[in-house]
Amino acid sequence: MPIRLAILCVLRLVLNTSAFAQDIVTDCDKYAASHLDPQRKAAGVTFENMNVALAVPACEDAVRQYPNSVRLAYQLGRTYEKADKLTAAVEQYRKAADQNYAAAQLTLGGLYANGEGVPKDDQQYIFWARKAADQGYAVAQDALGYAYSDGRGVPKDDQQAAVWFRKAADQGYVPAQNRLGFMYQNGEGVPKDDQQAVAWFRKAANQGYAPAQDRLGFIYQSGEGVSKDVQQAVAWFRKAADQGYAPAQDRLGFMYHNGEGVPKDDQQAVAWFRKAADQGYAFAQYRLGAMYANGEGVAKDDQQAVVWFRKAAEQGNKEAKTKLDELESLQNANGMR
Repeated sequence: MPIRLAILCVLRLVLNTSAFAQDIVTDCDKYAASHLDPQRKAAGVTFENMNVALAVPACEDAVRQYPNSVRLAYQLGRTYEKADKLTAAVEQYRKAADQNYAAAQLTLGGLYANGEGVPKDDQQYIFWARKAADQGYAVAQDALGYAYSDGRGVPKDDQQAAVWFRKAADQGYVPAQNRLGFMYQNGEGVPKDDQQAVAWFRKAANQGYAPAQDRLGFIYQSGEGVSKDVQQAVAWFRKAADQGYAPAQDRLGFMYHNGEGVPKDDQQAVAWFRKAADQGYAFAQYRLGAMYANGEGVAKDDQQAVVWFRKAAEQGNKEAKTKLDELESLQNANGMR
C-alpha cells in the first residue's frame, strides 16, 4: 500500500509539473514562440526576426526545467533550426509532433519538403501537414491547399485545394482568403465568380493583408466584380504601398503618372516607382528608367535610364531590354562622332 501511494504521488507530481509548464510563460516563449502558433503563450516572433543568441539558451534552459512541455520542445526546435543545427531541430520537432503539437507537425513536414535535416520526402511532408491540418491548424490547411494546387506529394486537384483553402480562410487566415479569392477569380476548383473573389479579397484586405489590398485596387481599376472606381483603386493601392508592398507602390506610381484617381503628378510617380524599384521590382525599375529617359518628374538623364533599364532587363523584362539596347546603341553612335 505505501509503495502504491508513493507511485501515485510521483505520478501526480509529474502531471502537475507538466500542466504548470503548459501555463507558465518563459523567456523561451518570449524569444522563440511562433507568431503563427495558436498555442503560443507570448506574442511570438517570425523565424527571420528570431535572435538566436537570446533564444537558444533561453529555450535550452526552459526545456531542462520543464522537459515534458511539448510547446517548449517545439520552440527549442525553432531556435536550433535558426542556428542551423538541423539534426537537433528535427529531434525536438519530432518530439513535439509525436505528441500531436500541430505547429511542430507542420514544421517537421516542411523540413521533409525541403530536405533539411532529413531526406527530402514529399510523402512525409503531406503526412505531417495533414496531421496538423486535421487538428484545425489553419497554416497547415493552407499548406495542404497549395500541395493539391501544385500536385506536390498528392495528385493535382484544384477542388481539393479549394476545400483546404476554404477551411483556413473560414478561420480568418488571410493568405488563404487571398488565395481563395484568386481561385474564384480564375475559376480554379470552384465556378468562376468575380463577386465571390471580391468578397474574399476584401476579407483579407480588411485585415491589412497587403497583397489582397493591392488585388482589390486592381479590381476597382479594371471593374471586375465591382463598378469601376479609380479613386477606390488608388485608396487600396495606397494602403498596400504604405506597407512597403512593391507591386502596389509601382501601381500607385502608374496612377500618378496617368492621373487616374489622383491629379497627374510625375514627381509623385517617380517617388513611388523608386520605392518599388529599390526593392528590386522589375516593372518599377523599367518605369523609373523610362521617367529618366523622358525627363518626366526628374531631370532627363540617359545614364540613370540605362542603370534602371539594365536592372529590369537583368530580371527578364523585355521592354527594358529593348530600351536598354536602344539607349546603348545611341550612346555608342554618339561616342563615335
